[in-house]
Amino acid sequence: MAYKRFQNIVAESKLLLPFAVLVTGAACYLAGLVAGGWWVQLMCLVVSTALLVELNISNQLLRVVSQCTPAMYLLLVAVAIGIFPELEAGIMQLCMIALYFMLFHCRMRKESPGWTFYGFFCLGLASMVFPKVLYYVPLLWILMATCLRSLTAKTFWASLLGLVTPYWLGGPIIIYFLGTSVISEHFSQLWTFSPLADISLLGEHEWLTLGWILFLTLIGIVHYARLGYQDKIRTRLLHEIFITVDIVTIIFLALQPQHYTILLSIIIVNTAPLIAHFLTLTHTWLTNIAFHLIMLITLALIFYNVWMPSSHFFRNMAIQACSYLPL
Repeated sequence: MAYKRFQNIVAESKLLLPFAVLVTGAACYLAGLVAGGWWVQLMCLVVSTALLVELNISNQLLRVVSQCTPAMYLLLVAVAIGIFPELEAGIMQLCMIALYFMLFHCRMRKESPGWTFYGFFCLGLASMVFPKVLYYVPLLWILMATCLRSLTAKTFWASLLGLVTPYWLGGPIIIYFLGTSVISEHFSQLWTFSPLADISLLGEHEWLTLGWILFLTLIGIVHYARLGYQDKIRTRLLHEIFITVDIVTIIFLALQPQHYTILLSIIIVNTAPLIAHFLTLTHTWLTNIAFHLIMLITLALIFYNVWMPSSHFFRNMAIQACSYLPL
């Protein structure tokens, strides 16, 4: 039995997820949760975390009992606190996790059009806020055929039906209130692109956040390429899906940085299980040091990214407090 170092004790602790909830909740509050009225975004985050907990347990993403995957997801959301106010990012994360939750039930089950329908229904919902997510559909079909072994004629047509159902249900209401022109405006975004790799759109906070999350992604991918053979075949194939979608999304972000908010939210969903696997299932002195550094830098970046909004928050509180003082 491998010797458990501090990183393994923390990763397998029942207190890790509550700690991540506390840190992320504080980051959201200091970023302006109450003042901004971001309650829908918060609800999306809560449901996404609950789904990721169930996804982690039902698919045994880790070989030990650990809630490191949802904990790291929350900490990465806190690092990227700048995208939290964007409702589209919250919806995208929720739909992507729900998509995985549905499709992973189809593993080696070719007679599973129901789960496939619900999974692509979630992707159809996501496409209503970000039409270019439809570019992932061919990739998902390939992953269904190669990793999940669930692509058949029935599941193919079920996926198409799932994609169009949100438009059937919501389309008439949207057209009634906004007119028919909204249809062409919505789908025209599929072939509308900005100049390639226009990195001037990203500021200092965005670069630091993106750089750190991509660094964690690289660690997770390299770790799984080296030691993934220790997992069951089922688990390896599921992690291959995370890695593939992660790499494609990173390329997409490099080409079209104007979609930073949406694409970073997708990267966070796929990176969380990869870095959680590294933190939980490695046990050398070097990885133990890496664990300490990763946690310290992550917490430092959270503090740095919430410092500006929280400084405005505390300044406004001080101004309000002073207004009650007699002059």
